[in-house]
Amino acid sequence: MEGLSITNPAVDLGELDYSESLALQRKLVSILRKWGKGDVLLFLNHPPVYTVGRGKNPENYKTIPVVETERGGDVTYHGPGQLVVYPIMDLRRDGQLDVRKYVQLIEDVIIESIGKFGFSGELGQEPGIWVNGSKVASIGMAIRDGIAFHGFSINISGSSLDGFSRIKACGLDPSSVSFVPIERNTLMMELLKAASSKFHRFNWVSKEKFYSIIQGK
Repeated sequence: MEGLSITNPAVDLGELDYSESLALQRKLVSILRKWGKGDVLLFLNHPPVYTVGRGKNPENYKTIPVVETERGGDVTYHGPGQLVVYPIMDLRRDGQLDVRKYVQLIEDVIIESIGKFGFSGELGQEPGIWVNGSKVASIGMAIRDGIAFHGFSINISGSSLDGFSRIKACGLDPSSVSFVPIERNTLMMELLKAASSKFHRFNWVSKEKFYSIIQGK
C-alpha cells in the first residue's frame, strides 16, 4: 500500500515512551519522504524524560541523564501534566511553506488554541509561547529532506513543573516556567481545529486504525 491510506491522519496515542515516539516519527518521515502524500498529527504524553537538541548546553542540565535528538534547541522536560504534539509535515508540498513560516504557523496554532480558554499567549525573547511573563509551551523542530518533525509541548497542570525545577530549560530559570490549566482532551480538540485551519484538514482516527495504516511502512 503506497503512502497513507487516510489523508492527513490525526491520532491520540496516549502515553508513549519517548524512544518509541522518536522511532515512530522517523518512520513517518520516511513514509512522507518516499510517497509525498499527506501529513500526520500526533497527540501524546511522555513518562518523565529530559531531552536535548542541537543547541544543547550541558551547564543547563548538570547530572541529569538526557536523550539526545536532532531537534533544535537546548534541554527540556516532558512528563505528566503536559500535552505533547508532533506534527509530521511535508514542507515541500506546493512550495508554500518555508521553515520560518512553518514555525510561525505552529506558534499561531498554540496561541489561538489556548486563547479559546481565556489565556493570552504571546512570543517572548526565548522560543515558545508565554502567558503573563511565564513560558507555558516549548517548541523544537527538526527538518529532514523537507519533512518537519518533533514539535511542541504545552504545560497544562502544575505537575509538569516538578521536572523543570531540576534544569534550566533553554537556559531559563525554572521559576519562569508555568502552565495553563486546560483539560487535556478539550485542548487537543482545539489544537486539531486550529491546525486544520492553518494548514489543511486533519482527519481523526483511532489509535488502532492509525497503527494499522502505517503497518509495514
